[in-house]
Amino acid sequence: MFASSSPGRCRGALLGRDRDRYGASVVRFVALGDSLTEGVGDPHPLSPNGLRGWADRFAKHLSTLDPTTEYANLALRSKRAHEVLTEQVGAALALQPDLVSLWAGGNDVLRPLLDPHSVLTPVDVAVEKLSSAGAQVVVITGFELTGSPALGLLRRRVLALNDGLREIAHGHAAALVDVSDPRPWSDRRLWAPDRVHPSPLGHARLAQAVATACRMPLGALPADPLPAWAAGSEPSGIRPGWRDEALWWREHAIPHVRRWVTGASAREDVVPKWAHWVRPARDFAW
Repeated sequence: MFASSSPGRCRGALLGRDRDRYGASVVRFVALGDSLTEGVGDPHPLSPNGLRGWADRFAKHLSTLDPTTEYANLALRSKRAHEVLTEQVGAALALQPDLVSLWAGGNDVLRPLLDPHSVLTPVDVAVEKLSSAGAQVVVITGFELTGSPALGLLRRRVLALNDGLREIAHGHAAALVDVSDPRPWSDRRLWAPDRVHPSPLGHARLAQAVATACRMPLGALPADPLPAWAAGSEPSGIRPGWRDEALWWREHAIPHVRRWVTGASAREDVVPKWAHWVRPARDFAW
């Protein structure tokens, strides 16, 4: 179904095509996707949209390796895989990036009906376009969400999607960040209150995972950003009690369903926070 070349990694990711202009180790990094890459769950008052996220953290890390590193983030909440292809890939190609992350499919999984091919085909086309243009692509799998019994019902869909994403990454020699194993993500501190998006600690762990997949020096990125639990405070797992479950339904699950039914998310007037190149070493005040 998908391309079938040899598997790869972030080959020469610190050597951009414009190294004579930007420096020997510069990366021109573009992040594509939905709310997971936009940074939902990791608020920061100095960000244009009030969100930081793993991609901003990773870009900041790249800038510690080379301060001339440039970064753009075109990801937007509620976008489905075909919208990432039609609305973001062309804009990314126009920026001529060296490194592109692609994380899509989460919003497709949440819809009432799902045809995996309708998700995987646009992802495959997107990775093909980006790779053919000379960019190294990083593909990220979906989380197998365990924060609620209701979310567990989506597991079969996520499994099918992740199998296809692995095949796509393999076929196009893209780097793969596989976050499907729920065990490393079982600590509730890694999750925002909505149990779908990572918390600031979760986004920090994602930034570290991308750096690892790209075989980059971790530098200031911690190998494990989770601090130890205080004595006697460690919970038995990520799943809460029934009171917390009821609160989650009232404050997160039901409003999300209502927004989907009414189309409120699609009507939001949001724009990418970094639609053009920024230099994290110069422009990030955190």
